[in-house]
Amino acid sequence: CHAPLRRLRRRPDGRWQLVLADGTVTADHVVSALPAAALAEVLPAEAEPLAQELRRIPAASVAVVNLQYEGVTLPVTVRAAPAGDASAHGRPGPAHAAAPAQGFGHLVPSSEDASLLGIVYDSVAFPQHDGTGAASVRLTVMLGGAWFGQSFGDPAAAAPALLLQRAQAAVREQ
Repeated sequence: CHAPLRRLRRRPDGRWQLVLADGTVTADHVVSALPAAALAEVLPAEAEPLAQELRRIPAASVAVVNLQYEGVTLPVTVRAAPAGDASAHGRPGPAHAAAPAQGFGHLVPSSEDASLLGIVYDSVAFPQHDGTGAASVRLTVMLGGAWFGQSFGDPAAAAPALLLQRAQAAVREQ
């Protein structure tokens, strides 16, 4: 169903009725992925206190740039203790050695770079999506957030070439 949601109504039996542009759907539960302000507009009148709270939540725009680099692999490592070398609390002792890891990516503090939120290592997190050809690395770079406007301007008018350039620079620098 791809019809826009017009209104949510609670039925007497406790189920939800979703009023859509082209009809209605009844559901036991509703999970919303709408922005808070949009959800506030479709809630029933008896949920007005919640709607008021939702309208106070600011929205932030995030640009998601997906990159793929052919012929390379991602050197993700962590510090790990040799077998049998652990402290009394089960933590690695002082003698550490680098070992391959399955990291999902990393986040970047805004004090380091306000325009970059983080990078997800898609090839590590979702290896089943890799092709069967030559080695490649797939990454998702997240840009903007609360600083989108100051970094890239109006989200509706942000230049795709600028976002791509910034994402590629982030991968080189990180």
